[in-house]
Amino acid sequence: MYHSIHSAIPKRRANVDVKARYSSYKNELREDFIFKCGYCDTPDHYSGGRRGFHIDHFAPKSKFQNLSNTYENLIYCCPICNIGKSNDWPGTDPAISVIGDKGFVDPCDPAYHSHLARDFDGKIIPLTPLGNYIHKKLRLSLKRRQVCWLLDRMEKQLELLRVALEAKGYNDNIGVKALCDLQAEYFKYVGFIKRDE
Repeated sequence: MYHSIHSAIPKRRANVDVKARYSSYKNELREDFIFKCGYCDTPDHYSGGRRGFHIDHFAPKSKFQNLSNTYENLIYCCPICNIGKSNDWPGTDPAISVIGDKGFVDPCDPAYHSHLARDFDGKIIPLTPLGNYIHKKLRLSLKRRQVCWLLDRMEKQLELLRVALEAKGYNDNIGVKALCDLQAEYFKYVGFIKRDE
């Protein structure tokens, strides 16, 4: 069974005031992409938050300068995906992002999910030849992507467990309380790598 690559599908807002530079859109993009990389869904706090994340030009600005400041062409993404994609583009038309089994699908497009998914353990896997191309270019097989997904999933599950046990008065059970305290301590240390600086 596969999971969607995104925990929630990113969606760019429709009405954005035009700004002088594409970097000025970072706050809006960050919100629209739910504080995660549009391509791999890794939360930005694992790469230094807003400051550490990049803005990718879906149709590369080096090839299509006229789109360099177009909001619909911008993607909030992690440094690894941005560097992997770089200025790769399958042709000379900015409107054609796929030729054969080469190219990219905008992660805001629902079709993105027909090419890539996560397996039960959170590893990103290609589902199609085009997905395989994207997977290789963006280095989606890196273990860090799976680890970040697992950490976030585990943190959410442990928080649900803590709330449920607290509602049932877990304080009477020393072992359960020790587990919850250990979990809280663990995520305090994980928090050191989750910074928005």
